Amino acid sequence: MALKSHSSPEWAGRIRRLLRDLQLTQAGLAERLGVSPATVSRWIQGRIEPTAQTYVALGNLAHAPENLYFWERAGMDPSGLPVASFDRTASSLRMNLRDLQLIAPARVSQVLGESGSAVAIPLLNVTAWGDRIAPQQNVSLSQAKIETILVAPLEWCPHPEQMIAMHLAGDSMDPVIPPGSIVFVDTAITDRDRLHQKLAVVSHRDQGFKVARFQRLQGTDLMVSANRRYLPLDVSNASRWRIFGEVLWWIVRETG
Repeated sequence: MALKSHSSPEWAGRIRRLLRDLQLTQAGLAERLGVSPATVSRWIQGRIEPTAQTYVALGNLAHAPENLYFWERAGMDPSGLPVASFDRTASSLRMNLRDLQLIAPARVSQVLGESGSAVAIPLLNVTAWGDRIAPQQNVSLSQAKIETILVAPLEWCPHPEQMIAMHLAGDSMDPVIPPGSIVFVDTAITDRDRLHQKLAVVSHRDQGFKVARFQRLQGTDLMVSANRRYLPLDVSNASRWRIFGEVLWWIVRETG
């Protein structure tokens, strides 16, 4: 039996309102967010609360100023969002870290405006490897925590509710993506044919996340590093190597 409206938490009511505003069914919202319809049902009944990462995605779906509520529920401080400098075009894939520095003390609503033309992207405490040998570690994205929130122009994000950012360690993608960069991943793009010759992230239960150029060659799927000292990695076994998403752009961390 559904909870009575007066006992339903505010966040549940906000999600119900978002469904109405977007004219989405529970199943439709579930598909957009990559969760089950039963999970959405529990949200709107107030039985379970969304995770911080899900709140970020809900904020990306909502229009201003409603998006601020969801981002604040994720633990974001709207008065101190790191915000992208919008003076670069979407075709500029190599950006410097200073382009995503804090704009303070501007309120996020002042920076983003009322058009909803920006996307909040969670930077997770997850590191993709670019080393010669994969790390032996168990990686669970469900246990990842949000380090901070980065904001980018909406036109850079084909699927804004499914964008995440992660760190890159190692030099396998150098000089294309230098070590220590932050890569931005569209996790909605997982079709192997569509990713042919694209920069992608794959995930392995024990070896974590790997960044390289995805190539399909005569029934074999390879991750090809930019650094020619690294041999291609065979990721044909889809039960072991899952496509995590397409790398859309990255931030080059400056040194010196």
